[in-house]
Amino acid sequence: MNYPYKHMHGGHRQRLKDKVRKNGLNSLSIHEVLELILTYTIPQKDTNQLAHELIRTYGSLSQVLEADYHDLMKNKGVGEETALFLSMLPRLFDIFKADKEENTIHFLRSPYECVKYFRSKYEIKNKEFLYIVCLNSSCKIVKTFTIEGNSDNSVSIDIKKFANIINNENTTSIVMFHTHPNGDVNPSREDMLTTQNILNICCIMNVALCDHIILNEKDYFSFGRENLLFEMYNKFSKNFPLSIRDKQDMCQHIGFKYEE
Repeated sequence: MNYPYKHMHGGHRQRLKDKVRKNGLNSLSIHEVLELILTYTIPQKDTNQLAHELIRTYGSLSQVLEADYHDLMKNKGVGEETALFLSMLPRLFDIFKADKEENTIHFLRSPYECVKYFRSKYEIKNKEFLYIVCLNSSCKIVKTFTIEGNSDNSVSIDIKKFANIINNENTTSIVMFHTHPNGDVNPSREDMLTTQNILNICCIMNVALCDHIILNEKDYFSFGRENLLFEMYNKFSKNFPLSIRDKQDMCQHIGFKYEE
């Protein structure tokens, strides 16, 4: 027996695949994307109508993919394999994103790159946090250490603990991130003093402090870009193994560029 509906859509799934091969997935409409996804668990039947019905039922493609496995099973035409496959996709995307981030080589060579990296990886939480990012001689991230703030929404760091963190043969420089969740990003007197103390330890241990960046949800402050770091280097130059004559000299020494 011939089925007109099947004949009408004969070869349609192949045309979808050819369209993606030629023009990419963005060339498909939303219901065509779902239709194509469904072909991988429903190999013998047309999936066009089911794609339309699922999007109509749940409201959007994203809501179809976020639907509960058991709820998906209530839809006619959706079997166990299809329900499992659809419900797995969001988690698969999360795993992909996390794995890509984990295996991406990050270089921090400017305040802009630092802030971009921080906002892609961390959130501003309801208390202050300090992040110490260790870099090698190419400004490639070696390791990151996180120090949680106190109940009074301040961060303190033990100098001995800090020295142990940066005492790594692959660490030649560091960047510090410091969050101000409930205030502006301008450094407090304590922030200035902490930065001076950290810089002094870095100089003694022959590790460069590239920058100390304070962030809130929308803004940031860079000690390096605002020249505060250079002034501190001058103050502690007697402890620094190389003479730093000016800001440009400092940039060349640590491989960091403060102006975009």
